[in-house]
Amino acid sequence: MRAWGWLLCTQILLCVALGASAALYVHYLDPADSDFCGLRSGCETVRKSGLAYFLGSSYLSLPFWSMLAHALVLGLSLRRGKERSAALARGGLGALWSVPELTLFLTTGLGAVIALMLIAYQALALGAFCWLCMLVDGTALLSALTAFAWLRAVRGMAELPASPLSAGGWLSIAALSVAGPLVWSVVRSPAAVPRPISALYQPGKINVIEFADFECPHCRRMYKALHPLLAEYGERVAFRRFERPLEMHPNAEHAARAALCAEAQGKGAAMADRLFTVELSAESISAAAEGLRLDPLGFDRCLDSAETTAILQQHAALLPDEEFLGLPTTYVGGVRFLGVPTETALRDAFARAERPPRASLSGPVYAGVLLGLIALAGWFGRRAPHR
Repeated sequence: MRAWGWLLCTQILLCVALGASAALYVHYLDPADSDFCGLRSGCETVRKSGLAYFLGSSYLSLPFWSMLAHALVLGLSLRRGKERSAALARGGLGALWSVPELTLFLTTGLGAVIALMLIAYQALALGAFCWLCMLVDGTALLSALTAFAWLRAVRGMAELPASPLSAGGWLSIAALSVAGPLVWSVVRSPAAVPRPISALYQPGKINVIEFADFECPHCRRMYKALHPLLAEYGERVAFRRFERPLEMHPNAEHAARAALCAEAQGKGAAMADRLFTVELSAESISAAAEGLRLDPLGFDRCLDSAETTAILQQHAALLPDEEFLGLPTTYVGGVRFLGVPTETALRDAFARAERPPRASLSGPVYAGVLLGLIALAGWFGRRAPHR
């Protein structure tokens, strides 16, 4: 293969790595609402490891730094050496290689070392593989090999041969590679809400359905995030909470029954507010019922009644075990959150649920449009015939 061909391969691999890193970045921002990886996939195993986020920020994740690194290396690949007649005459290392090709080889080589470490970490420490991570790491290894082949092919050349595409063409392709996964999260068709849940939605409302456990620490955090928004939107929201007490929490079922029994007396929301904010125990639950001035005899009968047990079973059936991935699980319109989202993500979901349905694209159509734009960028970015 000619020298420019090895450079072309290196640049293509770097753009593939950029796109895969961008897809991972989208997934790391919102795992429950990402089309790129499942919540039970190797991607999630890697994401939950200690390497996923930096400085406690969801925006400064490992994929973010991967995008920056591959963009930098792609930028270095666009540099072109000047005439090296003088260097050839002097001899030494300068007669073989100049700064651009050495820099490209060293940076891709460093990327390959990091990629091997990350692959080993997945294999030996985690015992699980993230397919997008493997795509990024695999292209990093291959780009180091093609950069080495480029280094050998240009050894001693007086002038570095140019890539078939101009710098502007490659930068356009790189921008599209990154923008593709980011824009997809905006234009894609919303995920289908399970039919038993969508059947509970009220027309013309912002429908919010939550499955929670009063003793779950994440559910308590979700309460603090969700409660102000529910108060802010008021009557525009149709909100329902369904009980999903977990066996690992000793007071969860008692609290769930107490909430249902308070609801039977018209004070379910007030009871839930108290249960989310006190340290749960039999005594604190009884104190909450007394504070709300519930009928004590009716409340006590309700706690152990078969009717309350049947309601708990009905709640669990809405989110059966095969679809249950954790708590809290919250549906806001067509968006599902697993865990506690950022305030920005939660507000955005409320705003989207209030707007009329927007136009959306299917995956194959979007992929076709994106590939078409990349092809156009390559066509208009091509150079004059290379030497």
